[in-house]
Amino acid sequence: MPDDDDEHVLARSIAEPAAFAVVYRRHAGAVLRYMRRRLGDAAAEDATTEVFLRAFRQRAGYRPRHVTALPWLYWLAGLVIADLAGAEQRRLNVLQRLAAMAAGAPAESSRPGSDLTPDVARALLALSAPDREALLLVVWGELSYEEAALAVGVPIGTVRSRIARARKQLRAVICVAHASHDHPGDAHA
Repeated sequence: MPDDDDEHVLARSIAEPAAFAVVYRRHAGAVLRYMRRRLGDAAAEDATTEVFLRAFRQRAGYRPRHVTALPWLYWLAGLVIADLAGAEQRRLNVLQRLAAMAAGAPAESSRPGSDLTPDVARALLALSAPDREALLLVVWGELSYEEAALAVGVPIGTVRSRIARARKQLRAVICVAHASHDHPGDAHA
């Protein structure tokens, strides 16, 4: 193997950290394109940076299983994506708890987002991540469908179908919630 392949460059970067730049230059474009497809343009650059930070920190543990380090970098990208999904899940859980606490507080009703009831927060948690993202970009982010499509890097038709699917699921939850408030004994009938 030549001395400039990814395995040797990563090994050399242990003693010479600046050598890691070679791996970055070789693969940053591919990782960024992948992250854009997975996360959309807005989050892709930060997520790509996180992939390479993790790669730099973990370079001593790199074990070559392929001619290039790209599969390893994509594995790290998957971990970053999972961490971002977990963070979103935690944020929605917090919103659900806040909505539950504020459910009986009329003073809170003038606050933006106060229409987030525990039932709606639960329904948001149940949506797929792409459906939830599209819906929240339009509803909370106040983007048009076209702007939301640009934000997540998908065609406008995809955003339309994601939002339609999300609204259908939310509508079902809200109808059940209203029915249970109107007829408390009939909620699960």
